[in-house]
Amino acid sequence: MRRIFKASATPLAALGAVCALAMPAAAAPGDGPAAMGSNETVKVYDRSNGYKDYAGYVQFKHKGDWFHTYRQKSPGNRIYVQYDKDDVLDRVKTIDGGLMPGDRTSRNKNLPEGTVYNIRGCVQVDGASDYCSGWKKFTA
Repeated sequence: MRRIFKASATPLAALGAVCALAMPAAAAPGDGPAAMGSNETVKVYDRSNGYKDYAGYVQFKHKGDWFHTYRQKSPGNRIYVQYDKDDVLDRVKTIDGGLMPGDRTSRNKNLPEGTVYNIRGCVQVDGASDYCSGWKKFTA
């Protein structure tokens, strides 16, 4: 019985080592886009009053491919999401968000798995350029 166990234990140990090496390492949170999908949150600021004022956030949640917006304060300026496929010019898509403090919106977009996109949040300003965050990458 001991001989059978010793004979089968060596190939099983080797198989375990090969499987461990073949598995991709999971990205640490905050490392940006990963092959398995990522969740990203972008803070949005309003500068209508002459100073930088936190307006809320926009985010992408990988599970279910949901875009969310949250408008914290300063009614009258709509917050919205812009996203596009990475390395594809002039294909920016917009998802409108809330206008009033506390407004939350959610939109499901069913994006192709493993595709890298860019996201940013903006505050709509009438008669002037909108205030937008920088672009941040995420993976659907």
